[in-house]
Amino acid sequence: MKIDVTKNEYREILRALYLSDMVRHSMKEAGEHSQSFVEAEQKLYAYYKDFESEDLIEEHNAVLVPTLTMESEESVHLRKYENDILEDQIAAVLARNEWEEELKKGSITEESAIEALIQLEEKYHQQLAAKGLSSLTVK
Repeated sequence: MKIDVTKNEYREILRALYLSDMVRHSMKEAGEHSQSFVEAEQKLYAYYKDFESEDLIEEHNAVLVPTLTMESEESVHLRKYENDILEDQIAAVLARNEWEEELKKGSITEESAIEALIQLEEKYHQQLAAKGLSSLTVK
């Protein structure tokens, strides 16, 4: 297969590949990485000189890796994403915990369970929107 891409498109693919690698392998040891992913990544990285992307990819011990420049530039996007979804994740977890307690107590019927969970999530979203993360306490 052959895919024609411009220099800018190739550079965007490199950036997207870096972010997907961070998400897919962030909590895994190097030996646990998907071998097929690593092989595909190396194939794409191999064209970095052809696309004048030495600022994004470099070679270390015969392995092509993102440069510190790319890591720092793309980490900004990853951190922004993490911050953007943090309140949603917290609201969902708090709602689910309260919801499970209410189910155990029998306060919620099976028929109303989904609506109750949605209402609890909205309650926590509103609380976080009004008071921010500082309104949370850890027990």
